[in-house]
Amino acid sequence: MENSKDGKRGWVSSRLLENFKIIIFAGFFLLVFSPVLSCAQKSQGTGRGSLAQTQMSSSPEGSLLISAQHSSVKKSSFSHPTIQKGESCVSEKCHVKIGSSPYVHTPIAQASCEYCHDVTASKARFGLRKSDLDLCLSCHEDQKAFYKQEVVHPPVKKDCISCHNPHQSPYKFQLESGPSSARLCFTCHDENDKMEYKYLHGPVESEDCLACHNPHASSYKHLVRKGPQEIQLCDSCHEEIPQKIKNSAFKHGVINEGMCSPCHAFHGSDLTKHWTRLFPDKFYSPYDPELYGLCFQCHEKSQAFLEKSTTLTNFRNGKRNLHYLHVTRRKGRTCIACHDVHATNQDRLIRSSTPFGPSNFQIHIVFVKTPTGGNCMKSCHVSKGYDREKPLELQVDTKPAIKRNKPK
Repeated sequence: MENSKDGKRGWVSSRLLENFKIIIFAGFFLLVFSPVLSCAQKSQGTGRGSLAQTQMSSSPEGSLLISAQHSSVKKSSFSHPTIQKGESCVSEKCHVKIGSSPYVHTPIAQASCEYCHDVTASKARFGLRKSDLDLCLSCHEDQKAFYKQEVVHPPVKKDCISCHNPHQSPYKFQLESGPSSARLCFTCHDENDKMEYKYLHGPVESEDCLACHNPHASSYKHLVRKGPQEIQLCDSCHEEIPQKIKNSAFKHGVINEGMCSPCHAFHGSDLTKHWTRLFPDKFYSPYDPELYGLCFQCHEKSQAFLEKSTTLTNFRNGKRNLHYLHVTRRKGRTCIACHDVHATNQDRLIRSSTPFGPSNFQIHIVFVKTPTGGNCMKSCHVSKGYDREKPLELQVDTKPAIKRNKPK
């Protein structure tokens, strides 16, 4: 038994020694011959070394198209067939339609493609000699002033070709879309947001965004052409309003602040005169708080709801609220029956005259303010006055004409 065990041990030791010899031999072989095999692979072009590789292929015109490639350098994004000396870029073989539109960029019209493109040396996009923006500004130097203004149109910050075609266009200024400026604007801006209204502002209806906005840059928000107050832009078209404001002693609060947008929507509205909220634009109207939404966004609703008050308004006879008396009736007098919405020469924005009836007959209003009240003479009714401290006798209805609901 002992001899048998000794025999097995000897056999195992012998096998281990043989395997060890094989491992030693293989290691020696790899150490000696590995560099040789590596060199052979590189010389045959099958390795992944850093040597440059050049590909050559024939272009459709028969000239060679060459592009260099290097493992550590990104492959050029631009390559162009070789152009023979004196050969035009625009021919039956290439770019055949360039220069055929009504509006053509001057370098194209003069066959000076090389002024912008270098097809032999530039690896930039389209073989441009400079980046898109720098290339345009190298000629259009006056446009550099835009970048000094406070508000710059986002596409202008990036490049010019978002809006202008660098070669040609059917539209003026080589615009990408047309024929109106709005057609180009709507490629980015939501058309429905501007054109869905029943009553459109004149420039919006004619799709002339440039009437109000500068397409490149402005010193004022929203790229408007004039400012800083809204009214300065509006006055450039609505000439009768600034003249009236200039010649008036009393102005509506929002006018004093140079604002139009609290009452008028710039692009359009489903309400006449582009009102931002409901407003009664007739002399008579049954009282409805919702109808006065435009006024009540600034003025206190309770002026037309509370019959008596000592604080809500100065237009009262003693405690009797005279706004309530005029407005909350079945045949109520609306705001414009007495007040001008922009400016007047009478205190409290009382109009000098008010249009009445379908013919717009002008009823003159003469209002005289007193320290504790006022008088309204020879207008809609016989001369009547009111006094907050010593109430005057008024020959008018003392009972409400309609049921009044408390405003929300």
